[in-house]
Amino acid sequence: MGCASSAQQGPSAYPKQPPKAPPPQQQQVQPQRANPPPPQPQAQPQVHVHQQSMQMSTSTGPPPVQQQPPPPPPQQTATPEHADITEELVNSLLELDSQIAMLESRNVFKQYQMKKEQSQKVDGQVKSMTVMHQQLDAQTKKEYEDVVNLQHNTSVRQMWSQQQFDAQMSKEQQFGGQEQQEYMDALNKQEIHQKQLAALSQQFTLLTNEVTALKTDKTSLQGLYEKQDATLASIFDGKYGSDAEYRLESELDMLLERKQRVAVARYKWNNSHTLAKHACGQLSFGIRRWADVLQIPAQNTQIRYQFAAEARNNLVAAAQNIKTSQQYLNTIKFPYCTPDEIETLNKAIANIFSDMMHPDRHKHAMECYVTVYKRSAALIQWFEHVINKTINKDLEKTAKNCASKQKELKMERMKLVQEKVKEKLGADVASRLQARSQANDAELIEDKDEPELAMLVDADSVSQAGDVGVAPEGSTEMNAPTPLGLEDLAPTPAMDDIFGNIEELKKQHDEQVKEYERQQEVNKTRADQDLQSKLAARRSRRQRQEAQEAEIAAMQGSTPY
Repeated sequence: MGCASSAQQGPSAYPKQPPKAPPPQQQQVQPQRANPPPPQPQAQPQVHVHQQSMQMSTSTGPPPVQQQPPPPPPQQTATPEHADITEELVNSLLELDSQIAMLESRNVFKQYQMKKEQSQKVDGQVKSMTVMHQQLDAQTKKEYEDVVNLQHNTSVRQMWSQQQFDAQMSKEQQFGGQEQQEYMDALNKQEIHQKQLAALSQQFTLLTNEVTALKTDKTSLQGLYEKQDATLASIFDGKYGSDAEYRLESELDMLLERKQRVAVARYKWNNSHTLAKHACGQLSFGIRRWADVLQIPAQNTQIRYQFAAEARNNLVAAAQNIKTSQQYLNTIKFPYCTPDEIETLNKAIANIFSDMMHPDRHKHAMECYVTVYKRSAALIQWFEHVINKTINKDLEKTAKNCASKQKELKMERMKLVQEKVKEKLGADVASRLQARSQANDAELIEDKDEPELAMLVDADSVSQAGDVGVAPEGSTEMNAPTPLGLEDLAPTPAMDDIFGNIEELKKQHDEQVKEYERQQEVNKTRADQDLQSKLAARRSRRQRQEAQEAEIAAMQGSTPY
């Protein structure tokens, strides 16, 4: 069974090695068994060595002749060691096929690649936010020192009596004096940033653990591919058993790549959908808490600050979840809760302790929060429409096509293997192997009935940055916004934006098949030429023999007995 990327590379020599020098021209070009691993980062040591050699060649003065190594002789493709066909060998091939199918159903290669990219991106964000957190911490300390200096400024005390100074400080505290206000704003920004940093750090830890586990699975699957290739190559002398096997493997690789892309797309969209749902709930709770702030008497400052802090924490978590949702779908332009809208939300959150002091500002902030809340509900509805109407349908169709092609390829390989087994070991052994193969197919169908889809539904752990307190009775959630009609809902993104350029896969597959057919035609032409040459040689010898026989007969006919 081919891996996801072999559809992108033509028939190549076995085993999987860096490209070697081509064989001499007079040899036949035979399509070799190829089952290359999925796309991997380019090996840097080779580039480094090449750069070093370039640097050496540019040094002053020609290098000594003895330092120039002779070019290596052309290397022929290593012929795989032929293995005797045994029942154990075929059983091991069936077991490899089952293990490969199990890991392929988990989309190991694509998951590893995606999680590794996410981990690297989050790691960079954590580092940059750590630097910014240090800057905000310094700013908060400065603002606090300004407040302390104002309260202990002897020159101010000299200008006013103690009673006048206390009255002025009380007035500034009541209406939010400039120094006090700047300190509160700086402290709020620092706490918001600290919660965002903690959420990102937790996300990075989870991603790191996932990458480690997926790397183990990826290595295991790659090893299984190599064992399968070695076994098949030993059975079929390094070549494909038939043209049909090559064609089916190539088609399966293309379908596997498409299926993996669609599965990754659904994984990302499901994660974004889950994050948006959490954000919507946090916005609802935060808005309710923000409304409760005005119900608290002004003199009860501690409770008002507690409610405002709870509102802030949930709003911060909501903004963080929506931002992470956007990062999952970085190629998609969100029609709701756009980056600009979330930036506006974050600015409002940064002034939340100032806004709670004034009813007008409180109302304006409430309008901002409610708008984002309604937009998040529309975003959830849009996610569900795209997932259910486009992604799930495409994945279901692709999964069926892939399963059908897998079955065809396995049947073709087993037919070819059974022919050799029957020839070497007899019909009884071939029948037992066929029964074993059919039993494995039944187990595979049963195991892959639903878990593959259920596994992809699981979303990442979302941000829980808010310290969610116990809300007063009847104030847990906002009224749910009215769902939008389909005619009012934003349009579905283009297929290329959701899945990538799927058509490019088919184009590469067609080019690969044409190259294979061209090679086969070249081989056939050479074989025909060899046959005609041999037939011509036979005719020449026959003509000479016939002429000699005629001469002998003529001589014998003219000689008397």
